[in-house]
Amino acid sequence: MSPLSIAVIEQAWNRYIENGVLDVQQLRPEVANSWRRCNKLNVNPFQDTDGCINQLELRERLYRKQHLVKVARPFMDNLYNFVRGSGFQVVLTDEQGFLLEVLGDNEIVSRTREVLLCPGGNWSEAAKGTNAIGTAIMEKKPVQIYAWEHYCQPHHFLTCSASPIYDPEGAMAGILDISGDYRFANAHTLGMVVAAVNAIENQLRLQKATDKLYMAYRYSNTLLENMSDGLISINNNGIVTEINAKGAEIFGVNPALVKGRHVEQVYNARPTILQVLSDGVEYEDREIIIEKMGKKIYSSASLLRDDSGGIIGAVAVFREMNNRQPAKRPTILHSHFYTFDDIVGESSAIAASKEWARLAAASSSTILINGESGTGKELFAQAIHNASPRRDRQFIAINCAALPENLIESELFGYEEGAFTGAKRGGQAGKFEIADSGTIFLDEIGDMSLSVQAKLLRVIQEKKVARIGSAKERQVDIRIIAATHKDLNAEAQNGNFRQDLYYRLNVLGIRIPSLRERIEDLPILTGHLAQKIAIKLNRNAIHIQDGFLRKIQSHTWPGNIRELENAIERAIIRAGEDGILTAELLDFHSRELPKMEAKITQIKSLREVENDVISEALAFYEGNIQKAAAKLGIGRNTLYRKMKEYGIS
Repeated sequence: MSPLSIAVIEQAWNRYIENGVLDVQQLRPEVANSWRRCNKLNVNPFQDTDGCINQLELRERLYRKQHLVKVARPFMDNLYNFVRGSGFQVVLTDEQGFLLEVLGDNEIVSRTREVLLCPGGNWSEAAKGTNAIGTAIMEKKPVQIYAWEHYCQPHHFLTCSASPIYDPEGAMAGILDISGDYRFANAHTLGMVVAAVNAIENQLRLQKATDKLYMAYRYSNTLLENMSDGLISINNNGIVTEINAKGAEIFGVNPALVKGRHVEQVYNARPTILQVLSDGVEYEDREIIIEKMGKKIYSSASLLRDDSGGIIGAVAVFREMNNRQPAKRPTILHSHFYTFDDIVGESSAIAASKEWARLAAASSSTILINGESGTGKELFAQAIHNASPRRDRQFIAINCAALPENLIESELFGYEEGAFTGAKRGGQAGKFEIADSGTIFLDEIGDMSLSVQAKLLRVIQEKKVARIGSAKERQVDIRIIAATHKDLNAEAQNGNFRQDLYYRLNVLGIRIPSLRERIEDLPILTGHLAQKIAIKLNRNAIHIQDGFLRKIQSHTWPGNIRELENAIERAIIRAGEDGILTAELLDFHSRELPKMEAKITQIKSLREVENDVISEALAFYEGNIQKAAAKLGIGRNTLYRKMKEYGIS
């Protein structure tokens, strides 16, 4: 920019600041627009604001932007090598204009520090007026601001060239800037910044693609390692490219040592998989004898092809069989033996939960069971299923916390053939399909990821499920029982659980009381568990002394029934053959929790609970006896009798 044009801009700045006259003929549009914004924001053109954040907030911003900083740093180094010794510095900011990193000569760094063009400085337009960083954020494009084009007088010694950096999703991630003394300005500086930003954005896209590939690899590798069948793949030369843990177990080899070797070193004979490569004929359920292991296995093999259809190798799947006739493995369904009679206890707390669960079992509504770990949530779920009209159908239990996040989706919804590397031929049905017309129990649903929660919500709403890799939806008729030890309402408020899914699940809420809330059940529970454990350990009759019971009742049992059962089992083992359980044989592996006596006194009796439930039903249906009785699962005459008994008008 010539001295004449500098003088013209200086005059335009003076006229605007002193008289409010904006000479748009002498200013670039982005500069004129910025000056108007600064005027509306009441930015002081004569005084530099203190817009610097403290070190703690700077560290937090650097932590949030660590990926951007890591990617941008090599390109900042290259830029600095170009401008080294010329009185310029390279600056990286976040999308709000806060400086994250600065590279520059000592002279310019010291001078710009006086106007807070340093890490932690806020160079948004609201804080610093018109400047390349803040104006690039507002204009969403590369900007160069020169000398008196800066709105604030303390910055008139600067020339700055800045360009926004966009992430792969199209959101602004930060700003790259070169700043220095306007007397040493170079017309090509902005072009250098834009070129560096393009390189940074390309690197961000490349890393995202690499991360996706890595996640896909981890996903497929996890599936391979969790397959119940053995798998081995080879290239066109017969070299092993992949073998999973089950395959290595079947052949008695180390998978790490086998990869990269010829497949004949795995079989110790001419493998049938090589015939697939030479003949091009795939096979299924062929009997193979592994002589060195003395095993009989059944194998299926297929060719591997590239996108153009060319053969690039073969893959074989193995399973061990005990009989000579190949057989398809049946779907393994979870057992559901427990009924309400198996829920031991006579306290008002457990009786109220059982009574409400019995009422819930008669309906087809979704149920949410809440209770601490070890209280018997799956026991209640099975009892509800066995008391429901679906008792003769499947009951399938899934522990959402036990499955890796990248497996739970395929486990619940199934997948189509070819959906990912290692997918079974013909695909696989998910648990929702298998549970069709039955009940599915989703334990620890509070640990389910938000992405899977969204798909679960659709299943509940539409009663349809789509396998991974397929657009086809299958109609399913399932009753969902979910359980958690977390406060899902609080989790939803904190954004950790979908609020719409919470309300869909919590149609019928059942709370399982902890042992601390049903201390009076401990004697009968202890006797029941001791008898069950004695049978398991093949012990004779067990004799429980009063001191043993008193000590049990003195503990708060944070681990609930699971902890109680473990403590009793340890005591029985220590008791030896005489089977006398004394207080000395008990030890507790958990910390004591505060006593819950105050809470226990607040527990309602079964009559009070029944009174409340009937009153709520009548109020909900505005006194309609027929609808209230139907919802409660009792006859009208029974409802009239109970209304009279409790004095309900």
